[in-house]
Parts: sequence; structure tokens; C-alpha cells
Amino acid sequence: DGCYETDCAGACYGDAVDLACGCDDADSCLDCAGTPNGSAIEDDCGVCNGDNACLDAALSLGAFDASGSLEVLYDFGGPVAGFQFDVTGLALTAGNGGAAGDAGMTVSAGGATVLGFSFDNSEIPAGSGVLTVLSFSGITSEATTLTLGNFGAVTDASGNVYETAVSGSIDHPSDCAGTYYGDAVVDECGTCGGDGIAEG
Repeated sequence: DGCYETDCAGACYGDAVDLACGCDDADSCLDCAGTPNGSAIEDDCGVCNGDNACLDAALSLGAFDASGSLEVLYDFGGPVAGFQFDVTGLALTAGNGGAAGDAGMTVSAGGATVLGFSFDNSEIPAGSGVLTVLSFSGITSEATTLTLGNFGAVTDASGNVYETAVSGSIDHPSDCAGTYYGDAVVDECGTCGGDGIAEG
């Protein structure tokens, strides 16, 4: 008997089909969505056709106390092992507590720069909340603003840099003597902090 038709595997009248990625081997050419010869790929977060959402981060300002503390809030799509950002308008002295403290991270604050890192590469888990509570010794400007500054970044333990959005600004009112959150007022005589019109 002659064989007039063979499949891609060479079997006479067989039913193996060439899927352009291996004869009758669909699994060898499936993309992450299960499509033969498809173009779907996993992103850096392991999500098929994802948009790297695990590498998104957001920082914002939280509760402010003029006597010397300011919360910095976070929303992280993935685990974070280090961060740097700037907070202007305050004489920063330290950062303590929050998720950074829970993760055993060291947070330093000086000038306008806040730096958080871990000596053992421990990470803050994905999620949101209070990142750290900044302490300051004084208010130095009419407003406090959170920015990434020139070298700001949020990173994971593998060195991936997160796409980071920052927001937050706090205006600091001053009294007539120029003291932020002061209580001096102008009296009837136009004197700042004066006693008013003398009776005599």
C-alpha cells in the first residue's frame, strides 16, 4: 500500500497538525493567555498582559501638627525596600514609626530630604497607610510641599524603581509678627501685639 498523505509527524494519514511552533505541540507555543502563537506576555509583576501595576507607588501628606510632626502616607502596588523624597518648608529632624518602622527600616531626615532603607533588605508589603511620621524643629516657609526632588525614588529589594506619584501641600498661616501659627494681632492703634488704646 502506498501512503499518499502524511501529517507533520510523518504518520501516514495521521492527524498531527503543525502549529508553527512544533508539530502537534500546542503547549510549546502558547502565550500567557493560552493563545497559540499569541503575543501576550507577562509584565514585571507576573501578570499576563499586565501594566506593571505592582510597580506603582504614591506618596502624600497626612496629619500635620504645628508643634512638630507630619505624617507621610503611602500606597504601594508591591513590596518596597527603600525610598527617598523631599519635604520642603520644615526643619526636619527625624522619621519614626509607620510602616517603615514596622519593617525595621532606618529613616533619616535632614534639610529637606527623607531617606528610608533597610540594612537587611526587608520590605514594606504592598498596601497603604502611614509610611513614617516626620519630626521637625521649626517651620521655615509659608508652605510645606512633598516632592521627589532631584534624586527621589521608591524601590523594591531587587532594585526595581517604582513609577511614583507624589502629592500634598500644607499652607502655614502667620500672625502679624510673622510667626507661623502665632496669635499676635493688630490692636486698635495699628500696633502688632499692642495693648490697644490707653485710657487716661
